Amino acid sequence: MPLLSIHEDKRAQQLRKLTEISRALTYAVSLGEVLDLTVRRAAELLESERSVLMLTGDDGILSVRASFGLDTAKLGTFHEPLHETLITRLEALLLTGPEEHFLGVPLVAGGDVTGLLAVAKPSGSGDQDDDEWLLSALADQAAVALEKSRLDETAEFRERLIGIVSHDLRNPVAVIMMAASALTRWEQMEPASINKLISRVQSSGKRVTDMIRDLLDFTQARLGNGIPIGRKPTELHSLVRQVVEEMEIAHPERTIALQHLGNGRGDWDADRLTQVIGNLLSNSIAYSPPESMIQIITDGTADQSVSLSVKNQGKAIPAEQLPHLFEPMRRASADLTNMHRSVGLGLYIVKHVVEAHGGMVGVASTDSAGTTVRVELPRTA
Repeated sequence: MPLLSIHEDKRAQQLRKLTEISRALTYAVSLGEVLDLTVRRAAELLESERSVLMLTGDDGILSVRASFGLDTAKLGTFHEPLHETLITRLEALLLTGPEEHFLGVPLVAGGDVTGLLAVAKPSGSGDQDDDEWLLSALADQAAVALEKSRLDETAEFRERLIGIVSHDLRNPVAVIMMAASALTRWEQMEPASINKLISRVQSSGKRVTDMIRDLLDFTQARLGNGIPIGRKPTELHSLVRQVVEEMEIAHPERTIALQHLGNGRGDWDADRLTQVIGNLLSNSIAYSPPESMIQIITDGTADQSVSLSVKNQGKAIPAEQLPHLFEPMRRASADLTNMHRSVGLGLYIVKHVVEAHGGMVGVASTDSAGTTVRVELPRTA
């Protein structure tokens, strides 16, 4: 067969594959499915052993969202704007030698660059212009599918938000209304009963306030420019003690062990860190047996950073849930009493507050060791 005919036949096969990929992307039902389908089919289409897909976040920074043929443990450090340094790092990641060359194209939706699709292409295996056209065509299809998936998930998310808020706000508001109704007959009540009702109104009012604050913070983090912070000299050890004392008053049945190490000083937003500590401690109380101990360690022995660890002895969080734990509307378990229910934004807000300080947050969970959430904060900006 003439060389030109062989080339045309190969290109016809690739175009048929591209049509099949387009159809598959159209019927993909979730963001994860679109991401996985894109990297696998990009490698197949261009006869590559490795591919990677990066998407831009709300801050405009690209991060790896899917890969094929790569060690996923090496991908977590890729958080950069679309710049030559990123391309250089991707080339080092994708290419194994001079027999391969880097091929990358942008994903564009609504006139904006929303991501990057790249493959390691064997050198001499095809016309580079044709290969770039094929990858660009696939990237365009993927961008459309990703935007559709995002809109679908946004609509679903909105419905879930309305449902959770209407359900979770209803309970504390109902308590306040019933207590207020009972207090209209306060002349007929014993002082102890009145005090008990007032206490219920206060605790329920605090729950409503906390939910509203979480929703406002979520809106700012998701739709705005992130959660703002105001730095000033702060002592983390004393801040944690303050939150623990308040929690011990609210939950006298719980045992909280506290340990401070080293220097706890740094430039942070004390109010926001109080929110972080409170959310982590509330989660530990909600997800651990009442008779178990909660352990908190603040460690300032490092020169440049301070860490906070909160550990509980509750059931292990399923491994498949761990990567999504800091996403909005995620709960480690649905098995919660009304007293401990929230709108499911606590850890999402924790992550954004910590990252606004330039810090990191992670979680480890096993049946034998329990669950530990660890926050690391640089002392200065």
